[in-house]
Amino acid sequence: MTVSGVETVVVLVLLAAIALGVWIGRITAHRKSAPIAPDTIPEIYIQGLNHLLSERNDEAVEVFLDALRQHPESVDILLALGRLFRRRGELERALRVHQHLLDQPALAPDLRQSVLFEIAQDYLKAGILDRAESILKELLDRQPDHLEGLATLAELYELGSEWAQSIAVRQRLHKAGKRDQRPVIAMLYGELAEQSLLAGETGQAKFFLELARKEDPENPRALVIGGRIAFDRQDWGGALRLWEKLLDSPVESVVLLILEPFLSVLRYAENGTGVQEARERLLEMCNSPLAVKLLAHALQAVEGTPAATAYLRRVLLRQPDMRVMQVLLELDPDAPDPALYPVMALAVRGLSVEPAVFHCQSCGYQSPQYYWRCPSCRQWGTFSGGCSL
Repeated sequence: MTVSGVETVVVLVLLAAIALGVWIGRITAHRKSAPIAPDTIPEIYIQGLNHLLSERNDEAVEVFLDALRQHPESVDILLALGRLFRRRGELERALRVHQHLLDQPALAPDLRQSVLFEIAQDYLKAGILDRAESILKELLDRQPDHLEGLATLAELYELGSEWAQSIAVRQRLHKAGKRDQRPVIAMLYGELAEQSLLAGETGQAKFFLELARKEDPENPRALVIGGRIAFDRQDWGGALRLWEKLLDSPVESVVLLILEPFLSVLRYAENGTGVQEARERLLEMCNSPLAVKLLAHALQAVEGTPAATAYLRRVLLRQPDMRVMQVLLELDPDAPDPALYPVMALAVRGLSVEPAVFHCQSCGYQSPQYYWRCPSCRQWGTFSGGCSL
């Protein structure tokens, strides 16, 4: 059975459980006022579930809408049904179910809020962002602290690259008790700083970076961008002070974005113990296949091929690895000493190695390009350069 098929079965089981719960609750409520004979789940629910199992979705929609007219307490079944259609990409059916619920005059206020949120997600999934935005604003006008609504509105603004609007919404989320928002807000200020730099507005970029640091003092994106501004001004010391902080990060991925300029800064800065220590820490930090390859090429570009091959030999002596050997052969085919690497050299020359890529630690999405925000699961700051050797 496919993943989608398993998901459908799971949701159908949930629908059946909801239907059973609704009906048992209805029987219990009736028994409190007058004894009645035990009953089974209404035939109309069974009929709707059978239609879904048979992939007759239009018929299922009609049956469950009719069930709502007969049994107004079955709103939860319709909500679950709409979510099922949305997950399966059947957005017209999802909207039809949810809109029908919204049109019920007797719908309780809290359920109306839930239905509005579902409709907003339907439009968001369909890419109709303006309609989703207007519905989310309507929902939040009625319930300003609706956390899911605020989070969805922030996501909507980020899909449209409306970073300032997303910042405002995430600040509301923070005030409402979501304490994980400040690092994300700092990332969003980074987007505004990048835009300002592209427009040649360095002063504005610095302003946004200051706001980012107020939200997250050691935000890696602010450190990267601030260092680039200093690098462009040939302020080697300023760039080094910022980029050195990235060496304290538990992951190497962000450092990989600035390897060449970082090595250049280390080369041009005043020579001293601190500079040599920073270079050594950089070399020790880069220990995944992707990081080793990128650092070797950066060393070749800044310090020359001998420095790059010396680094690769050092890595190989620490822990022999075919992928590292392949990079060494790529930079200098005559580099391996036959007395030390005869078997590895012969094996690596014809070895097919998967391309090194970044990957999202949250959802597993892979890409040769680094993203501050994963294009797949849309989480911020989750990209990594891979596992250690």
